[in-house]
Amino acid sequence: MGGLTAWTWGTPCSVDMLWVRGDQRHAGWGSRLMRAAEDEAVRRGCTDMIVSTYTFQVPGFCPRPGHRENARIQGVPGGHEDAYFDERLGPAEV
Repeated sequence: MGGLTAWTWGTPCSVDMLWVRGDQRHAGWGSRLMRAAEDEAVRRGCTDMIVSTYTFQVPGFCPRPGHRENARIQGVPGGHEDAYFDERLGPAEV
């Protein structure tokens, strides 16, 4: 249906790629994948989640509740931008 790649290092977790098969979009898979990544990040002791997306990709997906935009880089072909969001995660449960 889809997938997500991310990395953790210290306290941040950064989502590099999130994709959902075209015929499954708007079925909640993207939100489920992000929740799973956030849960795993918290399990690993992360306190911050970073997500970047181009403005032509899923513009309605970010910002999600809890995400705040903190940067935009212009110059993406077609007049688009690279938008960066972050979210503060809850403390890890031990």
